[in-house]
Amino acid sequence: MYSSFVGSGIVFSLSSVVDAFKVIVVRMKLLLVVAVLGFMAACALAEEEHAEEHTCGPLEKIKVRRQWTKAYGEGKHRLEFGLHIWNHFFKDFPKARDMFKKYRGDNVYSPQFQAMSQRLLAAFGMIIDTTDDPEALKVIVEHVKVEHAEKGVKPEFYDAFRDELLETLPEYLGTHLDWDAWTSCLNQLIAALK
Repeated sequence: MYSSFVGSGIVFSLSSVVDAFKVIVVRMKLLLVVAVLGFMAACALAEEEHAEEHTCGPLEKIKVRRQWTKAYGEGKHRLEFGLHIWNHFFKDFPKARDMFKKYRGDNVYSPQFQAMSQRLLAAFGMIIDTTDDPEALKVIVEHVKVEHAEKGVKPEFYDAFRDELLETLPEYLGTHLDWDAWTSCLNQLIAALK
């Protein structure tokens, strides 16, 4: 019923060849399953490593410092940068103007408010410049926390400032903005301030 093959003095029946082929197919399927599972595991590890990359590490801190210097600029550019942030901030949080009555928060174009804006942004720049010195940063952050608590700054205003800054930076940095570095470093800073 089955044919047999003779080659090199060895006799193979068709059923033994079919059985051998089935074993090879099963092994190939098993190998394919192992390869797919390995690929999926590699992707999961890469995704996990990528998620860890979004921390405020030394490289991110350097990027944020350099990009802040470019975005904040100097001279009149700083005034425009501040106006952009505060106009958006007060548009989204009009009640926050009450915290700035002493500085004419009702008019961001007033000399009083612009001077206060420059002091705040300069202090923010000092915090950014100190991110590579944990001890100094801790002292500055503690000072800002106490000062802001005395002035009634609510924790949600930190989040709002972060959001307005992240909206403003692309307009000043364009494609040079490292969004992940800024987001992770700002989130870390805001968590420390709350």
